[in-house]
Amino acid sequence: MKMLYHFFRIIILHNSLISQTDDNKSKKLEKIPKLPSMLFVGIPGPGLIGILALNYVIHSFKMDIVEEIEHSDLSNIIFIDNGEIYGPVRIYKKNALYVVVSDVPIDYVLAEDFTESIIDFSKKNKIAVIVFLGGINKADRNLENLKTYGLVTDEKLDKVLYENEIPKFLSGMIAGPDATILTKLKNSPVPTIVLFTECNLFFPDPEAAIHSINTISRILKTEIDITEFKKQIDFLRLQSRQLMEDTLTILNPEKTKPAIPAPQIYK
Repeated sequence: MKMLYHFFRIIILHNSLISQTDDNKSKKLEKIPKLPSMLFVGIPGPGLIGILALNYVIHSFKMDIVEEIEHSDLSNIIFIDNGEIYGPVRIYKKNALYVVVSDVPIDYVLAEDFTESIIDFSKKNKIAVIVFLGGINKADRNLENLKTYGLVTDEKLDKVLYENEIPKFLSGMIAGPDATILTKLKNSPVPTIVLFTECNLFFPDPEAAIHSINTISRILKTEIDITEFKKQIDFLRLQSRQLMEDTLTILNPEKTKPAIPAPQIYK
């Protein structure tokens, strides 16, 4: 079944990505408490914060892939996993929790249609809150005292920031595809929380992603064990280098477009 959402189309899938971790070694997580349906969104950006954090959330909660978002400009990119064909932008689900991740950067051309697809999906599935994750450059960041800053499109969501000790992003400038995405979300009927974690702009920053994961954990009111993530920090940093380079090319379009990155499905 296919539904056309502007230039993107959502494809219903009946298969899930096979977990690439030994189930016997996996720690059983608490069930996600009953909360209003939430859709977390992560795309490649500064430090790859959204991608690193949400791929681990997907892995930890053993979320199932339920839909894909496709665009004509992405039709020349597919990934193969365990013999199955997947597109670069996927939607996962576990109970009332949804996650959207992209294995390729969302550029200026794609950003508006991508966001419209997210909004349409949210309305169709009665999503109560969209949560957009990203990074904010802080070259001299202190790993012992990292901060995640929040913005909301509905003042009712200020309570979420307050209850989870998330300071508000009070002043500054956001540029690039993120600005286009946030402009569309600002005018969306679905309220949105934006979370920016301090990070290194130019390199994958798994340490900062840990702070983002902990913030997600507080919002979801359930513990997310980051032991496995910590053990793979060096691997994640190495695996994500090409995607980081491609992302910087999007943020700085004067550079030559590099090769297509390897999939960032959590392993």
